[in-house]
Amino acid sequence: MSGALWAAPALAWAAPALAAQEGQAPAAADPLAAAQSADAPAQRKGLEQWLQTVSAAARSLNYSGVFITQRGDEISTSSLVHYVLPQGHFERIETLDGQRRIMVSLNDEVRTSWPDYRLTLIDNQAGQASFPRLLKTTDGEVDRNYRLERGGLQRCAGFECRVSTLLPRDDLRWGYRLWSLRDSQLLVKAQTLDAAGHVINQVAFTELKINVAPRQSLVRDSLHQPPGYAVEQMKVVPVSLQSQGWALSSQVPGFKTVGVFRRSMSVGSKPSEVLQWLLSDGLASVSIFVQSAADLSEPVAPEQRVGGTLALSRRIGDSWLTVMGAVPERTLRRISEAIVRVQ
Repeated sequence: MSGALWAAPALAWAAPALAAQEGQAPAAADPLAAAQSADAPAQRKGLEQWLQTVSAAARSLNYSGVFITQRGDEISTSSLVHYVLPQGHFERIETLDGQRRIMVSLNDEVRTSWPDYRLTLIDNQAGQASFPRLLKTTDGEVDRNYRLERGGLQRCAGFECRVSTLLPRDDLRWGYRLWSLRDSQLLVKAQTLDAAGHVINQVAFTELKINVAPRQSLVRDSLHQPPGYAVEQMKVVPVSLQSQGWALSSQVPGFKTVGVFRRSMSVGSKPSEVLQWLLSDGLASVSIFVQSAADLSEPVAPEQRVGGTLALSRRIGDSWLTVMGAVPERTLRRISEAIVRVQ
């Protein structure tokens, strides 16, 4: 899971006064041909294959609803619509409390609008993994880092769901408790658990409708750019760590690089550029942001925490690094301390 429990990515450097969210690691591959029943023993398929099915259900079904996200003492509510259309996957998420933010995606293009600022940010978040999708990698990392315990049935958002707990195999990652529909295995609720089993982050549907008919008027209106908005286009270029001059002096078991991107845009008349380096263990994500210290308009706190998500910042030469993730503090500090300049 992402450090901010699948919150929509919106980097703090992209626009002043807009809240920072954690970047997302790449999601699972295309949906499986058919979802298997949650009542079949998941161990027979393997944890990762089962999570692929859970993620596939989130991509292959039409659904709408309202979900809540809790990070520490902060609770937010959002509406969500997901359609599979002839032109591709359509999704619309709108915050229902606090500052209004509307995120509309069609396939890989994501448009995030802030009506209060009359601003739209266009970004290519290819393969983003947001609730109710889960899986970040598909090469056996999840089975090596977690084990599955199957629970009983519980009602959630009006549906009977199977409860599953993912227990970490070491102390470098948190555990997770998941509620999924018995038939399609669509994820309905997810909790991040600390070492003592306490809930530190959670996200859950409070209202959910499955197999809804697409509202073509909603799709049309959502894809139409509102007049009078400033539009910022983020340029995303995949790069190699070696070409950017960064490396890890030591590896943190289970975590590996799943993407490195250079993101650039102009905020007003000022150009801004950041390197985003993504690590994942298959579920948990750690994002490393590298920015020129000269581009910062105000000081950055060395440590910030929201719920189970921690961000550590420090300066290396002329660069400012921020390492962010919903992982144990020891894990994040090991990653942060291992980052070195190699050129």
